[in-house]
Amino acid sequence: MSQKRIYVVDDDPKIGELFAKVLGRDGYATQGFTSAEPLLQACDDGRPPDLVLTDLMMPDVSGMELIEALRERGLTIPVIVMTAHSSVQTAVEAMRLGAFHYLQKPVNLEEMRALLAKALDLYEDKKELQEIKQTRKKEHSVGKIIGTSDEVQEVRDTIETLKDIPNTTVLVRGETGTGKNLVAQTLHYASKWSGGRFMEINCAALPDNLLESELFGYEKGAFTDARAAKPGLLEVADGGTLFLDEIDSMSLGLQSKLLSFLESRQFRRLGGTDEIKVTTRIVCATNANLQEKVAEKEFRKDLLFRINVVALQLPPLRRMGADALQIAEKVAAGFASEFGKPFDGFTEAAQEKLLSHNWPGNVRELRNVLERALIFAKTPTLDASDLVLLQTDLFDGAASDADTFRFRASATLEDLEYEYIKHTLANNRNSSYADVAKLLGISKKTLWEKRKRYNLDEEVEEMTA
Repeated sequence: MSQKRIYVVDDDPKIGELFAKVLGRDGYATQGFTSAEPLLQACDDGRPPDLVLTDLMMPDVSGMELIEALRERGLTIPVIVMTAHSSVQTAVEAMRLGAFHYLQKPVNLEEMRALLAKALDLYEDKKELQEIKQTRKKEHSVGKIIGTSDEVQEVRDTIETLKDIPNTTVLVRGETGTGKNLVAQTLHYASKWSGGRFMEINCAALPDNLLESELFGYEKGAFTDARAAKPGLLEVADGGTLFLDEIDSMSLGLQSKLLSFLESRQFRRLGGTDEIKVTTRIVCATNANLQEKVAEKEFRKDLLFRINVVALQLPPLRRMGADALQIAEKVAAGFASEFGKPFDGFTEAAQEKLLSHNWPGNVRELRNVLERALIFAKTPTLDASDLVLLQTDLFDGAASDADTFRFRASATLEDLEYEYIKHTLANNRNSSYADVAKLLGISKKTLWEKRKRYNLDEEVEEMTA
């Protein structure tokens, strides 16, 4: 770690000399100034410090004015003010303007050392967080959404339009694996909400009571195991974005509570009495038909109206034509870089195979296929034989032999579930819907939901109701 640079500003030169000597022994590169102007000039010359220790009352430029001048230059370094006129009022005013903390003269050297170390550690963490945010902002820029089709361009245009619009709820629709999470993150990092955190939760992955506490938080003693208060994701993401994936899986009771928050932008923690107001943007996603869910009284109509203010429909990979090849090339290049292997593109036969495949798992399935291809490829150019596709290899005989279901270990659990449900539907066309659900070991309602998720309408239509 490089040596930390500290600037000390005090109109008494002996103070600067003393602190330079003391802090120098502690390993800091310290320089003293008797006024703010030369310090600001050093910053303008490309030598900004990691921390400023400044007197509050100085004849030319005060400590308060120095803080403002540093902020005007875009420098967010910690500033500690020293004052012989210490009072709650001056301390609060200094910290309101951006000071990290204050020290009362005569300065206690041990107190100063501890405060400097704390300020520098927090500043280092803040810089790392900013670097991570900047990296993610680049990774999730609007330009990273690949495609030249009208559907893809409409998605990019909508994200650009929304970047400065406050508190607009967005609903992202699309089949499984179409990149709804990627679009949600792009909505966040391409907007003014990027200063806050991006949090996400899969509503289908948690039981209802746990999902409620994750979203809204709870107070100490709210339930048996609540030994301490905990903020929910709505609070954690204040000033940022909360992504609710598979919103259709949320219970009606919790839907009502979410609707109340969207209407007022405030909520209470479980077991709490205080109203908490946040500016968290909500982005929802689903691969279900919410209109059908509303008709079957499994989703609130008023909540659908509220989350459907702006809707983004993501096209399935099979409809993207040449765009699918662009996506495949980018994904393959990413895996090649990760594995340290060369990649020079696809042969014509490989391109035809990619374009002719139905891609039921969309980009997620494509990633699995290309990851395997890059692992086992013998040449830099991928050929058709390198592409082990779901229909032909991963599920041999899935729909031709009612008693046998074979699959390769490289298949994902989601791919396996999709193919097994399709296999069971195809081999039980004369059975009732309830009987098929019983064979699968799930409820009729769950089978209906999975049929919609995996777009298995053709198999269902061939069955006897």
